[in-house]
Formats: sequence, structure tokens, C-alpha cells
Amino acid sequence: MFQNLFDRLLALFMVVILLVALIGSAFSMVSIRSSMVDSRMESLLGQAREIAFLASRMDNGDPLSEYFNIETSTMTYLQWKAQTVYEDFDAYILIVDRNGRVMDNMQYVMEGSGALATLDADAVSAALMQVLKGQEVQTKLHSAYGPVFSVAVPWVQNDSVLGAVFIHTSAQIIEAEYHGLILQIVVGFALASLVAIAGSAFYARGIVKPLTVITGAAEEMSKGKLSSRAEVTGVTEVRQLAGAFNVMAEKLEQVEENRKEFVANVSHELRSPVTSIHGFVEGMLDGIIPQEEYPRYLQIVFDETNRMKRLIADLLQLSRMDKGAAKLEWSDFDLNELIRRVIIGRMSDIEEKRLHMQLDFAEEPCFVHADKDRISQVLHNIVDNALKYVPDEGRLTINTTLLHDNTVAVTIENDGEPISPQDRAHLFERFYKVDKAHTAGGGTGLGLSICKQIMEMHGEHIDVLPLEEGAGFQFTLKLSRPQEHARLENH
Repeated sequence: MFQNLFDRLLALFMVVILLVALIGSAFSMVSIRSSMVDSRMESLLGQAREIAFLASRMDNGDPLSEYFNIETSTMTYLQWKAQTVYEDFDAYILIVDRNGRVMDNMQYVMEGSGALATLDADAVSAALMQVLKGQEVQTKLHSAYGPVFSVAVPWVQNDSVLGAVFIHTSAQIIEAEYHGLILQIVVGFALASLVAIAGSAFYARGIVKPLTVITGAAEEMSKGKLSSRAEVTGVTEVRQLAGAFNVMAEKLEQVEENRKEFVANVSHELRSPVTSIHGFVEGMLDGIIPQEEYPRYLQIVFDETNRMKRLIADLLQLSRMDKGAAKLEWSDFDLNELIRRVIIGRMSDIEEKRLHMQLDFAEEPCFVHADKDRISQVLHNIVDNALKYVPDEGRLTINTTLLHDNTVAVTIENDGEPISPQDRAHLFERFYKVDKAHTAGGGTGLGLSICKQIMEMHGEHIDVLPLEEGAGFQFTLKLSRPQEHARLENH
């Protein structure tokens, strides 16, 4: 029946508001009715006590009564009081003696009161018996005209209970007043419910509208429009949702841009060697290239195929790391010895450029806990970059530093051209090259990305050093436990 969130929320709010209104109005009506009955009974009880006092003054033996005719005046006042109570409270007064006989001069107040004539005699007698014992009675009697509320108090002379004063009022009179109040209560709760429902509708729309905007933006994104964003409005939770959605959209847009750039870079990197190989092989087949030149061109083809192999191997390695398929082979090894082997493997390039080589180890030996082959790959990549960009007769420095958290930092620097701040921010991105032309033979542009992935797999970090002269990289490794114990013993 309710297909959207707004209708469901509004229906829920309406049900809750109406239930609260019904319960509140029912409770209010019951409370008001009880209060009205109690108030009416208390008023009648006060009137009955006053009339009982007046009745006790009749024929009380007062010597002044013969001069002032107190009995006659008291009876006249009683009759006036009865008429006043009847007019003000719609109630009837009866003064009865111990035998239940109504005083002769009070009979007229019963004229026209059919309800009093049909009161349950047994109930009246029972009430009279209690009053004659000196008790005050509040009770509900029944007549042919409906229920009657009644109060009765004793009237006393010379400490003797001579009779009772009854005041009766029809329950219909109280109900009539009560019905008028019911109408006011119902109207009041109805107006309050309408205002609450209108406020709930406004509140529900404030919740649903931002969600609708987010849904629309999600639908746009599903169609490929990744630039869609949701407006951050509404309640706190909805604003947080919109903010999280926008962050996700930005990341998806960045991923899509990286994917396109990645495809373009891979295409560029593969196209160059494939074009070279195709051109040289075609020249040999067509006879354009003389046979005596075959070895030289075949060597170029061989180098290009090796370049393609390296590119494909790097791509596969990055793919395995992204999927979490690449696992680390943890072991304890001497980091200093590993650095020496990497340098020995590149001695021909170092000698060819006549470089000044400097190794500075903070501790000998320096055992670390890591994947030896992966760290060797990191060292080879960074040293290759350092050798590539260092000038002839330049300087190449590798040093280690012990940090306070049982960590060793490896720093590799040269005195080549410094890396600009713009390039530093992108050096670890895939296929990013300081050489924007992607010159053939200049590497795949994946080496530093692989280094960063390897260090993140170790839970460590690799950074570009912000040097004003030269260029440098630094990465960290955890010392192995035997190494930590040895350091503690030395200190």
C-alpha cells in the first residue's frame, strides 16, 4: 500500500499521534469526570453540613426563641436554603427524622422531582442507618430516571442524632456538564493532532528529500556519470550519509580516471616496443635491412622484448599485490649484507660512471625481520633510479639509522638533479615518470609503485626525501628479535 519512505513515515507518525491523542483524551475525560464528581459531592457535602447545623437549632430550648421566634425563622431560612441549593446545584434537600419521615414543612421541595420519588428505598434506608450512627455518607443511588448522586449527614441536638439531611442530584446533570467538556477535549486533541501530523509531514519530508537526492545521484552514477554528488542537507545522520556518499563518489571517479590513465599508459608502453619490433622484422623480411645488419637489429628486437617482459612481469606482480595473492616469506637476515650484494651487482655501472660510493651502517650486523627477496627488489629499484639520474663522477650514498621504536631506516641518496615538489607527490603512482615523454628504455614507470606496495605489505613506509640538492629515498624495517636483544646487551 505504501510504496515510498515518505508515505510509510507519515503513516507511522499518524498512527502514533492518533494513539497518543486517543489515550490522552480518554485519560483526560476519565480524570475530569472523576474530578467533577468529587467536586460536586464535596460541595453538596458542605451544603448538607450547613443545613444540618440549621436543623439542629430548631426547638433547641433557647430562652430567646420566644422573643425572636428562632424556630420559625430557622425553618424559613432552611426553606430558602433548599430552594437556593436546588437552583444553584440542581440538587434536592430532604431532612428526615430517625424514623425516616420527611419534615412536613420540607415536603414542597419534592414537588416536581420524580427522581426523588422513585429512589431505591432500601438504599436510602441503609444510608440512613449509617447516618444515624453519626457517619457521613456519599453514595450513588438508582431511580427510575437514572443514577442519582447522594450525600447524607446527621443533624444533632444535645449530642443526640435526631435525623439526617439528604442532598440528591441527578447524575445526568453532571454528565451534561461532562459532555460539554468532552467536546472541548476532543476538539483540542483533534487540533493538536492535526498540528502534530503537519509537523511530522514536514519532518518526514526533511528526512526523505535528501535521501531522494542521494538515490538520484546513485542512479546517475550507475549510468556512468561519476561526477554526480549529493547535497549535504537534512538531519545529522543523513548529512553523514551524503558526505560518505560524496567521498565514495570522488574515490570512484578517481579510480575511473586512474583506470583510464592506466590503460593509456599500458597501451603506450606496449605500443613502442611492438612498433619497433614490427618495423625491424618487416624491414628484414622485405630486404630493406641488409643481412649483415641483422645482428644489430636483432639485438634491438631482443632488448625490446625484454622490456615487454619486464613490463608484463611488473603488471602481474602489482595485480597479485592488489588482489592480496602475493604473500610475504618472513625471515631474519642481515640488511647490511643484502645492501652490499645489491651494490656489487651494479659495480659495472658504478665504475662506468666513476661514482664516489659511500656506505654508512649504524650497526654491524643489522638483522631485520622481513621478506628478503621483496626487500632486495626494493633496493634494486631505488638503486637503479639513483644510478640512472646521478651524473658521471657523482656521489651515491647508502646509510642506515636506528630509530627509537626498534626500527631501522635505510636512506639512499645521490647528488643528481633534485626532485621537484610537484613530482614528489606523484612519484609512487603507476606509470608516472619524471621523463614525461616515456622515452624508450627509460623503464616501465612501475618500479616505485611496486616498492610502495611491498613496504605497505610489511606495515612500513617509503618516502621521497625533500632535498634541496640531489635526490633521496628512505624506507623503514623492523629489527629482528635477536637483534633487539643484542642491542639491549650492548647498552
